[in-house]
Parts: sequence; C-alpha cells; structure tokens
Amino acid sequence: MPEEIFTEISGTETSGVTYKIDNVSFASLGVYVMKSVGMQDMPTMKEPLIIDWPDGHGLQVDLVVPRYNAREIELDCFIRAAGKLDFFNKVRTFLQSLQKPELCKLEFWMSDKPVIYMVYLADGVNIEKQWRANDMFGTFTLKLIEPSPVKRLLKRTGSVSVLSFSSENPIDIYWGDGTKDLGKFGEVSITHSYSSSGTYYILICGVIEEIEDFETDASFVWSKF
Repeated sequence: MPEEIFTEISGTETSGVTYKIDNVSFASLGVYVMKSVGMQDMPTMKEPLIIDWPDGHGLQVDLVVPRYNAREIELDCFIRAAGKLDFFNKVRTFLQSLQKPELCKLEFWMSDKPVIYMVYLADGVNIEKQWRANDMFGTFTLKLIEPSPVKRLLKRTGSVSVLSFSSENPIDIYWGDGTKDLGKFGEVSITHSYSSSGTYYILICGVIEEIEDFETDASFVWSKF
C-alpha cells in the first residue's frame, strides 16, 4: 500500500503541481502532498456590523466593507525514506523548515504560475510510521494558519523593483528574496534593490481592495486572491 501511494503522488509532483516551503520543494525533502484543504477556499467572513432596529423588520447588515478571518490550511502529507536514519533526518529537516520565529512562505505551483501564502505551523505534527522492507513511510497532517488571507501577487524580473501606493490601512510587502516591509501605510513609495538580477514574486498583503494610486514596474500574477 505505501508503494502504491508513493507512485501516485510522486506522479502528481512531476506533472505540473509543486509545493515549496521557503523556496525548497517538498519533493526534494521526500515529502508529498496527498490532499489539501483551505488553500483555494474563501476564508470565513468576520462578523459584520448588524443593527436590530426595534421598529423594523429583521436586521440591517453592513456588507459594504467585508473583512475576513485568517485562512486555515491543512495538508495531508506523505514521506518516504531509505531506512530509519534517513527517515529521521528527513522528518527533522522538513519540520525545522516550518519552525521559525517568523512566517514561512508556502508556495503552490500550477505549471509556471505560483500561489503564495505566508503561514505558520499552528499545531503539533503526529507522524504515523510504517516499515516496509528497506523503506520507511510516514503520513501526517500539517495545520497551517495564514494571518493575512487577502493578497496581491506581482512578478518582477531584474535587480530593482519600484512600488508606490496610498493606503489608510497597514500593508505588508514581501519582496520575494526573503526581505520584507511590514505595516506600510499613508503615501508609500519604495525602491527595492535585489542582491542579484532574477525573477522575483512580490506578495502584498492587507486590505488591498482599498489601496489607491497603485503603481509598480512589476507585472500582475494575481490582482487579488
């Protein structure tokens, strides 16, 4: 049974669907995703302003400016290793990649187009292990939280990126090279220099639907997701 699962899911990793954590593919660590929940779902809406007028029918609900709760993501994963020591090392390396004093970048690639989430590990990880001949197999579920579930993704090729906008709400900018500018609001104008020329994906998180005068030299991948 483990060999059959591995054959099936390793095929999906090489057929246009790839998961990465901080630019490292799950597959390179021997980890494969069998099932995901919440990645493409709309996050739940926060309780809107509700007025119950005593002399009116029903309720008056303000849905003009909806706000959303953090996104909850679950990834059912499968890991395969060549023996117990290799299994221990792969599990340790993978889990350490999620145990950081900051948000991790989770990427879901469909062909050449990524969807990016800034997440943290929200719960412990229990690994169900199976020993088969010379191979070690394990299954586990990652429970991740994305604090800022509404985002915009840009793509920039080069060594410099220019971004300007106006916002009354704090906006977080992740430049795609591990650096970030958090809580930017008001009249914002930033020129970001990369250490080397290349292709970078810039993630903008916050109340992006109320951003005004947005200008950039980057191209749009997703205007809102």
